[in-house]
Amino acid sequence: MILTEYSYRPDTDSRAEENCADVASKLKTAFAESDDFIIINNAQIDVYDRMVNIDHIVLHSFGITLINSRTLYGKIEVNYRQEWVRSVKGRDIPMENPTDLFKHVSKSLRDNLVKNVELILSKHNGVQKTFDGLPIELMFIQAPKSGLQGNGINSSNILFAEQLTNTITRHFNSYKKRVYQQFGGMDVFRFISSDLYACADFIVGNEIHRENYPVAQPDQSLTNEQTAKVRKSQRPMIIRTRKIGGGPGIIKARDIRPSRKSSEPDTPK
Repeated sequence: MILTEYSYRPDTDSRAEENCADVASKLKTAFAESDDFIIINNAQIDVYDRMVNIDHIVLHSFGITLINSRTLYGKIEVNYRQEWVRSVKGRDIPMENPTDLFKHVSKSLRDNLVKNVELILSKHNGVQKTFDGLPIELMFIQAPKSGLQGNGINSSNILFAEQLTNTITRHFNSYKKRVYQQFGGMDVFRFISSDLYACADFIVGNEIHRENYPVAQPDQSLTNEQTAKVRKSQRPMIIRTRKIGGGPGIIKARDIRPSRKSSEPDTPK
């Protein structure tokens, strides 16, 4: 689902805007029809009384991804002190460190969500859900034909636009696998459908109307412990015995047939 569409910003460099539009198009193509993903473009996050523009935010059932696509263009160098400069017509112009900035954005967003948890997250069995364990991932999209070099760069979250949707999908499937793995899964944060839409509306500043949101799917209302009990009851029973002549053996439940009582009465010997 696309909550807010991409909009052109005339105050940015044409290369940055072209890269941002490309990312928005790829996100729309990949996730517009999915009920598990909500896309927000051009969001504003308050960071220490300063409004910071977030080019794209992807919310999914297991977390949030903040994406910057308007910063990494042209020729950029980073030194060992994490000082960033962009070369423009032969001049080195200092620029703000986007990785440090987005760390503050992530913290500010998390603090704001926690502060309003009762408004955003619903209760389960009378107990208020929390944002404990909510993953907020940061991704920076490098524009085509741009150069990024230096010793102080953490390139683990710097991608090209072509890699973005596959990376988000891979992370989503990784979290989903943890929930559904054997023995009830790990303790993974998870939005139910209505909470996911409420969180998206809260981020963009819309009013929260839960009656308009999708209801939770049956498997979303179960805790990990309950899921484990369901799976345990569905798991085939295995009875261990011994083979004829000694040694361990295994008889599966599907091979066991109920015994038949003899129609003849037992006669005393």
